[in-house]
Amino acid sequence: MTVLYGKSGLGKSSLLQAGLFPRLRQEYYLPVYIRLDTANVAAVSFLDQASHWFQEALKASLAEYPAFETGGENLWCYLHRRDLEIWSPDNHLITPVFVFDQFEEVFAGARPDLQQPRILCRDLADLIENKIPAALLSENLDRQLTDKLDLLSQRYRIVLSFREDFLPALKNWERDVPSLLKNWCQLKPMSREHAIQAVSQSGAAIVASGIAEEIVDFVSNLDKNRIEGDTAIEPVLLSLCCYQLNVRRQISKATLIDVQLLRKVDQEILEGYYASALASMPGSVAKFIETRLIQGDRYRSSYPEKLALEEGLITQKQLAELTDRHRLLRVDQQLGTPRIELIHDRLVSVVRKARDRRRAKSEIKRARLVTLAAVALAVLFIFWQKWEEFYKTQQLIQTTEAIVSRSSAQQTPQDLAQSNRIYLQIRNNGQRDAARKIQELLRNNHFIVPGIETLPSGPSATEVRYFRNNEAEQSQKIADLLLQQKIPGVTAKYIAGFENSKSIRLGHFEIWFAPDAFQ
Repeated sequence: MTVLYGKSGLGKSSLLQAGLFPRLRQEYYLPVYIRLDTANVAAVSFLDQASHWFQEALKASLAEYPAFETGGENLWCYLHRRDLEIWSPDNHLITPVFVFDQFEEVFAGARPDLQQPRILCRDLADLIENKIPAALLSENLDRQLTDKLDLLSQRYRIVLSFREDFLPALKNWERDVPSLLKNWCQLKPMSREHAIQAVSQSGAAIVASGIAEEIVDFVSNLDKNRIEGDTAIEPVLLSLCCYQLNVRRQISKATLIDVQLLRKVDQEILEGYYASALASMPGSVAKFIETRLIQGDRYRSSYPEKLALEEGLITQKQLAELTDRHRLLRVDQQLGTPRIELIHDRLVSVVRKARDRRRAKSEIKRARLVTLAAVALAVLFIFWQKWEEFYKTQQLIQTTEAIVSRSSAQQTPQDLAQSNRIYLQIRNNGQRDAARKIQELLRNNHFIVPGIETLPSGPSATEVRYFRNNEAEQSQKIADLLLQQKIPGVTAKYIAGFENSKSIRLGHFEIWFAPDAFQ
């Protein structure tokens, strides 16, 4: 078995499928690409899923191979048949290579010490270690079946590929798979030197001399004064830039990609990439990216994946589209919490410009509406002056004031509460059931409570946090509700620095539960 791991977004899947698989086929190996479906593992085990992928690969290869026995022959038993021979169309014996890509999905969302992933992977452990499954050691097993098997053979290979931040979780699996990390390869970020080499070699026929460095520096947004630094290059952005430059070269019927072409397209490359990725998305997705995933004008931000889905800021399908197909976003583990972020800092300026354009359009639209309203009011005022008696005008004003007063009098405390939004922060999943009861209580009191987020660090006592001085009274009312539920030591705490914040809306409150809040 060989293990491949690296950070998210470096191109592990592309390296396997576009780089490794062709070489394996040349050496008469049969690569079997496998992406395990963790959602349906209760109905179809991981071993059965691997068997399905294997049979599909056999059919596509046009190889000659013995058929699986009717009734669903176990994959382990099939691979250990004494008569197992897989022949290529040009009469060479083929060895299957099972490549489990994005294997971290098996362990995602689970703590490293949980037993469930290990239990689910027990059959895979037998396959990897070539251990005889427990079922075959049974005294009641059909003797004819065991006579057909070569229990000591291993005519297959295994590759596991996963994100390196899940390395501790998979290392816990080493008790079942002792050979887990004996053969490993770490995919490291692409350096500036390697990026220049890649562009120069692959584009030798169409890239002018010295332009490879210019392209790489454009992608990484390097400062010319620190060009010797060890700077990582995002493969997705480099590939995108080279592709778009070649398209522009073909359109202009130029022989080479030169500095003039690069200067001409410049920022249009990334802006076009961003626009095309969001072309099929509703405006709410663009608003989510432009308001929650960047800070100010220069920095990336991140947002909890679970909270974004619960609040309807983005759907699971839209997120998959932007992460897997367009590679605009990625989901990264931060302190044990999956958070959504942009794929690269280079995109911050692109997103910022799109945000500013959207806001400018909104301001123009608002200004037009205000202007139209002012014109309409002016016309009405002139009309009233010309055709209405003074006492009728007074009567109209009195009637309007009465309506406004009646509307204000009918506004209830529930209406005021419904403008307030409370976010719940728990310390561990053991508090989730109790926090749901608090969530229900707050909703019954007409508050908006979008979801519950798990953060392992926080205050030692339960706090109701508010961000504007005029919301202190409301924050204390929320704290009193918690005290009535026997939660000890609840206090209202003012968080300074957000009085004029645009990122935190009016009526924004957060409840940070202490470790012993529900004991």
